[in-house]
Amino acid sequence: MAETLKQKLTKKEIDEGVIPQNQVLVEMLYSSEGLKSKGGILVGFSTDVEWDDETTSHKADVVEIWAQVYKLPERLYFKRDDPASMPWDCDMDLEIGSLVWFNSIESYNAVEIECEGRHFRLIPYQDIYCSKRGTEVIMLNGYVLCHPVYTQTSHELAIDDKKEDKTRGRIAFVGKPNRQYQRDDYVDFVDLQVGDLVVFNPNSPIFRLERQSYLAQFDGDNLYNVIQRRRIGLVVKRG
Repeated sequence: MAETLKQKLTKKEIDEGVIPQNQVLVEMLYSSEGLKSKGGILVGFSTDVEWDDETTSHKADVVEIWAQVYKLPERLYFKRDDPASMPWDCDMDLEIGSLVWFNSIESYNAVEIECEGRHFRLIPYQDIYCSKRGTEVIMLNGYVLCHPVYTQTSHELAIDDKKEDKTRGRIAFVGKPNRQYQRDDYVDFVDLQVGDLVVFNPNSPIFRLERQSYLAQFDGDNLYNVIQRRRIGLVVKRG
């Protein structure tokens, strides 16, 4: 994993500078160095710790994945045949000051800016999953958040009697679909509602918005799976 690129700028340079199209400048509100759980347990670590398998890595658990929007691009750019374009056509639904949650790997590899003791990162808009303005949740880029679904296990040696079913979820937060994709075979599932029990397309990657409940900041101790609308194959039960 590449190290985060760091630049030192003045506040004037940041405020008067122009950020790239399709990128968002966010101010980091916390650091994993010395990070403590909600119970006061120290869980932070040196940034030199190696990023191991994402399913078990402590590094992946505590990487900074939420921040506050500081500056927005003049516009989002989408064009079907341009590799510099967004991969899909969607609205700019962020506002200055909003809190945002985003992809952990993009955060770890982002350009980082230091300014007067404050830390900023450039995050691609396409890798931001959702935003909060007060208590309002705004889903971005065609993403939805799903409650995990569990099935009972009858294995006599099982420590826990339930196991997560990674093939389905129950929709907790949903926003607007994307209008168009660069790939013709990508189409969003439009008719989705909060409470729907849905089945994901085969081999769809799903991942946690936040990995550990004792560090979660989005919605108390609740953990959610992130998936795009286009990867949902079927609504099996309306909420």
